[in-house]
Amino acid sequence: MKKIILYFALIVVASWTLTGCEGRNWDTDDELACITAYWSDVYVSRVMDCLHDDTIIEDRYGHPSVIVSKEDTLKLDMRWLSGKEEGDSADVHSSLVVVNDSVAVVVDGYRYSDDFWTHLYTTDPGIINYEGKFRIDFYETGKTTPWAWGEVTYQRNDDGNWSEYQASKPKVGRY
Repeated sequence: MKKIILYFALIVVASWTLTGCEGRNWDTDDELACITAYWSDVYVSRVMDCLHDDTIIEDRYGHPSVIVSKEDTLKLDMRWLSGKEEGDSADVHSSLVVVNDSVAVVVDGYRYSDDFWTHLYTTDPGIINYEGKFRIDFYETGKTTPWAWGEVTYQRNDDGNWSEYQASKPKVGRY
């Protein structure tokens, strides 16, 4: 009789444990790498691409509001804000500073969804002269400890190509 009670207790504990390990809907390495690559393009690469040609920045109605020239001393702040009850919301700030031949990009912010949230940031001191790292920490909603990370490394491109930088393939890992 004691063995039956012991086996029953082990089955109950095992079922609770397996229910807690059901996994996330999107947590494969390929999906994390895809998210990391896309957000590094949006929050870092597109900001640095403002320097390749004269760029026209439009206001929210589509009217040209600022023309950015490569020769300007420039501080450009971009902020992505969206708040939705359901789905994805963001509060991400990208800052680009250009003085003479020096370029610095700093990113910091958060994106939230129903299933997870992320902290997006450049590692200290930022991406300086096209070299540095952009990192994402992935959290489960309501948790304070990240369970995975993604990272893209930027390097100066000296091969004569039109782009001043190249981004590595995203790396991902688990904590």
